[in-house]
Amino acid sequence: MQYKQYDEEQVSNTVGRKYWIYKNDSFYQQRIANAGPYQGANLKRLRDLCPSARTVIDVGMNIGMNTIEYATWANTVHGFEPTPQTYDMAIKNIDHAKQQTAESFEKGWYKLTQGWASMLVTGDIHTHDVGLGPEAQDTEIVIRPDNAGHNHINNLDRKRWTGKVWIDRTAKHNKVDYEKVPVSIRTLDSYQFDNVDIIKIDVEGYEYDVMLGAIETIEKWKPVVQVEMVYGQPHRFGYTVHDILNYFESRDYVMTLSDGTVMPFEWIQKKQGKQMPVKGKMDRFFIHKDHASWNNIPEKPFDKLFELSE
Repeated sequence: MQYKQYDEEQVSNTVGRKYWIYKNDSFYQQRIANAGPYQGANLKRLRDLCPSARTVIDVGMNIGMNTIEYATWANTVHGFEPTPQTYDMAIKNIDHAKQQTAESFEKGWYKLTQGWASMLVTGDIHTHDVGLGPEAQDTEIVIRPDNAGHNHINNLDRKRWTGKVWIDRTAKHNKVDYEKVPVSIRTLDSYQFDNVDIIKIDVEGYEYDVMLGAIETIEKWKPVVQVEMVYGQPHRFGYTVHDILNYFESRDYVMTLSDGTVMPFEWIQKKQGKQMPVKGKMDRFFIHKDHASWNNIPEKPFDKLFELSE
């Protein structure tokens, strides 16, 4: 099948990692070209928690930004990306990253006692051109030509949240007629991966669906799970961020931010009688209470993170 093509260019981030990106894509231009390592704080957090990571699962590989960096310290990385155009670009980026030498980098993103950790790709990377979800199925992914970071699984069969009640979604709720591409979905559990230490899930609101298909893997290996959680995004698929919170709380996980702040299992806190949402913190790190590093994680107060809602 032929897919719409977008102009590409190769750029470098501030530590010397090169990527092929969509030339006119605002997401890539802002977050990768001449910017710091993509989600650098998240990378450092995961490496702190799992310095000898065996298997890392990257759900929502995109063009390979995290997949590549995971492979600088983990033994094995599995990247999942269903969008054909994006998957092809990820392969190009991974192949190029494997060819980069130590001379390519002036510094790194992970500080050691002396100097920077190597940015050479030493782990085995396996890529999968499918999405992950609660069951095996064929569906479509919605392509955002100006912001590929917001591509998402088609959701016309899901309820829509009005702010008060859930209603049936119809075609009229698609305000823009974006390109839709056929994709396949599998469950993470169907792969029966071993020694899973880290799972990262960033799939634009489809996170809970991925988790429903990963119950056996998560309960068996108790990995650290990084989840992107934007309050309104789960509404695309008929659930809320509280479903994600309940999923992990019921499995004896603790939730932190990237800086180690331990968070209560509530999305909205109340302070002085007013709603106080945490601002600018999209990712949560769920750590099982049996995790080897847990006793070494200092609990930081979360009060200062809250800002008054307007």
